[in-house]
Amino acid sequence: MSNQPEFLWGAATSSHQIEGNNIYNDWWAWEQLGKVENKEVSGRSTDHWNLFKEDLNLAHELGLNAYRFSIEWSRIEPSEGNWDLRAMEWYRELVFECERLQLKPMVTLHHFTSPLWFTEKGGFLQSNSTEKFLKYVDKVVSVIGERVPLWCTFNEPMVLAVGQYLGSFMPPGEFQPEKVSQVSYQLLKSHVRTYDLIHRKVKNRKGPWAREPLQVGIANNMVDFFPSRRWHPIERILSLFCHRFFNLSWLEAITGQKQNFGVPWLIPSVPQVNEALGRLTCDYLGINYYTKGYLNWRPARDFEADFPVQVKFSKTTEEKSDLDWAIHPTGIGKMIRQAKSYGLPIYITENGIADRMDRQRGKYLVQHLIEIAREMEQGAPVQGYFYWSLLDNFEWIKGYGPRFGLIEVDYSTLNRIVRPSARMFSELVSMHRAYFKRPHLPILKGFLSQNL
Repeated sequence: MSNQPEFLWGAATSSHQIEGNNIYNDWWAWEQLGKVENKEVSGRSTDHWNLFKEDLNLAHELGLNAYRFSIEWSRIEPSEGNWDLRAMEWYRELVFECERLQLKPMVTLHHFTSPLWFTEKGGFLQSNSTEKFLKYVDKVVSVIGERVPLWCTFNEPMVLAVGQYLGSFMPPGEFQPEKVSQVSYQLLKSHVRTYDLIHRKVKNRKGPWAREPLQVGIANNMVDFFPSRRWHPIERILSLFCHRFFNLSWLEAITGQKQNFGVPWLIPSVPQVNEALGRLTCDYLGINYYTKGYLNWRPARDFEADFPVQVKFSKTTEEKSDLDWAIHPTGIGKMIRQAKSYGLPIYITENGIADRMDRQRGKYLVQHLIEIAREMEQGAPVQGYFYWSLLDNFEWIKGYGPRFGLIEVDYSTLNRIVRPSARMFSELVSMHRAYFKRPHLPILKGFLSQNL
C-alpha cells in the first residue's frame, strides 16, 4: 500500500469575500469610500455566514475532499483585546462540518483583511504588529488548532504589500514604494512566529486527520513574467527582476535563504529578518497561479503614479478571461518546476478563471490539470489542487462583476446554481479518486480532446 497521502481535490474561498457583513475590517471601511468599481460594497455578499452548511454540502456533492477557507481576524477581535466568543465558535462549527463531510480543511489566518483598529495604527508597518497578530493567532489555535491539519499563515503576502503601497488596489492605497519592503519585513516576522507558535502549541491532535503531519505554509501568488517587447533590453531585465521579487522572494525567505524584498532603483531593500535565516519556516509551498504578465517600461512622466513600470496581463490577440487575463496553462508548469527546486510538498492553493458565461472554465481547468499532471510525472511533489473559487464572490476592487465560482450565486435571491463546468470537474474528480488517486495525464488529455 502506498504511503503517499490522498491527493486533495478542493476549492478555496476567503472570509470577507463570501461571509457577508464583515463590518470591522479595513476593506469594509475602504468600500464605504467608493474605492471599488461601480462603488460596490461587499454587504451581505453570499451570506456564507448563515448558509455555510449548504455551501459545504455542495462541495461534498461535487466529490471534493478538501476545502480552503480563511478566518476573519476582525470577527475574532473586532476591537483590540475584545474577543468575540460567538465568532470563534462559528469557525469551530465550520471545522466540524468539514469533518462531517470529509472535507480536509486548510485554514488561512490572513487573507488580505485586517481589523480596522489595527490598520488605523499602521497595520503591518507597526514595529509591534507581530505581537498583535500573534495574540489573534493564539486565540484561533486554542479553539480549532487540534483539529486542523493544514495551515496557511498569509495569503499572497507580496500581493498584499504591493497592493497597499505600490499598485494602490488595496487599502490604504498609497504610492510609497519603500513601504512595500517594510511591510514584507513585518509580514515575514509574523509568519515565522506564527509557524513556531502553531508547531509549539498543537501537540494533541484530534479528529479524522489527527495522524497526518501538521503542515504550515503560505499561499504565494506567482505570475509568468515576460517583456512586453522581447527586443527591449530594460523590459527583459525587468522580467527577471520581477520574477525574483514577486515570485521567488517569499519562497526564498520561508526556506531560510536571503530575503529579497526590494527591487534595484525601484523599491528600497530592508534588513534581514534574522529569525528566518538558515531554517525552514514552512512545511509546504502553496502556489496561487492565474496568468502571465507583460512588463512595459515607460518614462515616469507618462505614468500616473510616477512609477516607470506597467504590468499587463494579456495581449489583444490572446485568449483571455472576463478580467482580460491571458489563459496561459504552461505557466503553472513553470511555477511548479520553480517550487520543486525547494524540495517541499506543493499545493496549488488557487487556480481559476473569471468566466460569467461558463464557456471557458471547463477547458481552463483541464488544461491546467494537464500541466500539473505532467509535472507530477516528472517528480513534482504536488499534493493537492484547490480551484478558486467554490462560489462566486466579492472580488475585491473589481466588486461583484467577475464570476470565478464553480457555483453561481444569484445575489438577489442568494440561490446557488451548480455550473456545468463544476459538473465536469466533479466527473473528473470522481474518476481520479476512484481509479488514479492523483491527476492522470492520459485521462486528462483524452477528456480534453473528447469533451472540450
